[in-house]
Amino acid sequence: MSGRLAALLAGLLLLAPSAVVRAQTDASLGLGLGTVRFPGGTSVGALWLGPALSLRSPGRDLALGGTLAALPSGDGTAQEGHLSARVETSPLVGRWRLAAEAQLLGATSGSSPASGAAQLGVEGLLVEPRWGAAVAVGPASGWIVHQVPVTAWRARLRGWWQESPGRLQFFAAAEPTRFLDAWFTDVSGGLALRSGRVEARLSGSARLSQVYVSRAAALVAAEVRLSNTLSLEAVGGNVLPDPYQGFPASGFLTVGLRIHRRSQTVPSKTLARTPRFSAVRRDGAVVFRVNQRDAQVVAVAGDWNAWTPAPLEHVGADVWESSIPLGPGLHRFVVFVDGVAWQVPDGVPSVPDDMGGRVAVLTVF
Repeated sequence: MSGRLAALLAGLLLLAPSAVVRAQTDASLGLGLGTVRFPGGTSVGALWLGPALSLRSPGRDLALGGTLAALPSGDGTAQEGHLSARVETSPLVGRWRLAAEAQLLGATSGSSPASGAAQLGVEGLLVEPRWGAAVAVGPASGWIVHQVPVTAWRARLRGWWQESPGRLQFFAAAEPTRFLDAWFTDVSGGLALRSGRVEARLSGSARLSQVYVSRAAALVAAEVRLSNTLSLEAVGGNVLPDPYQGFPASGFLTVGLRIHRRSQTVPSKTLARTPRFSAVRRDGAVVFRVNQRDAQVVAVAGDWNAWTPAPLEHVGADVWESSIPLGPGLHRFVVFVDGVAWQVPDGVPSVPDDMGGRVAVLTVF
């Protein structure tokens, strides 16, 4: 299992160079302190380090993340680590796309045996402007040194709906797992809010089973952007038991700073003509229309979708368009044409972005 996970992670990393040529890159490093509370009331302090990297382009979305934490134990210092990777394609058929994801966790504690867990998954997603749904399937495995590894098969159903694109999102998921000849199902739900420089997320989860002990957990996370390169983040709550490594349910609170480094790489080519853009209100949404000769892929990214390039539909010769449910206000956006990123169309007002370039501005009344 660990060999297959390493191979998948390597494959995901090999996809990165082609995305870098035409992608927006966001690299960050978090550092902070926290406390962990175990059953029985025992609490210990922790120091954590969390690197993250995302690459976004019209053709794929690659995200890598990890956490390394050190906390005192009864016979020394314990270390826990987490690595995750996810790559997502652009729409393949209609608004359907595919994604592959992997997670690897590990822990050591003094003279206690080391342990680890891994999860793999392949997911199909239907992504609409205001809602989406996805189904994933894959194996999960856990091992403790000197003990027999445990492998389970799991599925995941999830969906989300945005009250306002890029602002308020509601989400829910159910994950049934066949573990040691019995079933348990983890259900979760919550909301995410983005307003100005503040992002917050509230979620709750529960483990339901007729064989295993049913439990509940809740998490609250917040990030405040102090500047273009620095943010303050805090996460608190409790987590469900880890059946693969034998960890009990526990609570925690962490606070830290995160340093960001965002860049938009120089495109590998330039456009012979700058795209022409128009927008009209229709049925409570805004129809984006881009005219570009001899284009293969045209996409739009804006502050309403976390600057994730969303391909437009080819509706006629040199014409690409999409209906996006935007509320009244000022919206910033850019256009991608065949991977040439961050184009500001002709005749559209623009303002400086946070990375030394400019972005287009659209006012919706």
